[in-house]
Amino acid sequence: MRWLIALVVLSLALAPLAGQTEEKQEPEKQMKVRFEARKPFSVMGLEAENAMEGNAMAEIWDKFYSLMGEIKEPVGNCCYGIHFTGEDYDPRTQKGYKYFVGMEVKESEKLPEMFMLHNVPGGDYAVFDYVGNIKGIGSAYGYIFGEWLASSGLTPAKGDMFEAYDERFAADSDESVVEIWIPVQKHELKAASDDAPLKENNLKQKNSE
Repeated sequence: MRWLIALVVLSLALAPLAGQTEEKQEPEKQMKVRFEARKPFSVMGLEAENAMEGNAMAEIWDKFYSLMGEIKEPVGNCCYGIHFTGEDYDPRTQKGYKYFVGMEVKESEKLPEMFMLHNVPGGDYAVFDYVGNIKGIGSAYGYIFGEWLASSGLTPAKGDMFEAYDERFAADSDESVVEIWIPVQKHELKAASDDAPLKENNLKQKNSE
């Protein structure tokens, strides 16, 4: 049950990120969703402990980008942001919540001294395409764990939740794409429409004067 509580806490914690926005409301967009099974894979990178505190997630990305050249033979060009809980996770304080950033590697890849290796267990996932400025991604999590989950008939499964940043990602662009992978229980998967509505409120920042 701890992992399910952690997923709910995450959605509530990320939702305010969408608040750094304009007063004008953006028109409703479509967030595509598909179901996909993924085998276990290994990611080499850096880990943020107590990732919900302050700017821990942004800081670990900055540090990783400065060192990612040390990964000599990544599998593909995708970067991952992986959410998971440690054994000491406390949902009341969010202590023990972890966020790992890195790139997929083969198990034979030599581990540089500054990096760690995280093994993603794999499983069955609902995969969402979030389109828009990265500052509004909190609205996607709010929608997934709110309206979509309530109406989908699906149940979250124990496992790592992660974001995939490939060549479609462009940070501040309104056309940027990030995949959000949510573990779900396979026996409850059912047919779904190609598009799931995401009401993105105020995704653009005010233009600096």
